[in-house]
Amino acid sequence: MKRQKKKLSHKNSRRLKAAGGIGLIVVGIPLIPLPVPIGWAVTLTGVAVLTNNSDRAKRGVEKLVAKYPSAPRKFRAAKQKAAELNPFSKKRS
Repeated sequence: MKRQKKKLSHKNSRRLKAAGGIGLIVVGIPLIPLPVPIGWAVTLTGVAVLTNNSDRAKRGVEKLVAKYPSAPRKFRAAKQKAAELNPFSKKRS
């Protein structure tokens, strides 16, 4: 007899993804001072996960970008790359 798979509700799925994003940020921040840039990659991936799943986080990031329009191109490129690497993204190639 096969067991039925329990499907997460949309609300619980978003909460789980937000918790994953926060977890990535919490893990990434202490790694930033390391000579290898892994901390920035982990932190930006966490920010990308949060912005994909939380309107509040998306507004916060948009405010920061609006406040600092002269942000380096590398930061924007890294943010875009982190969004592409997001394991929770709805877009699949």
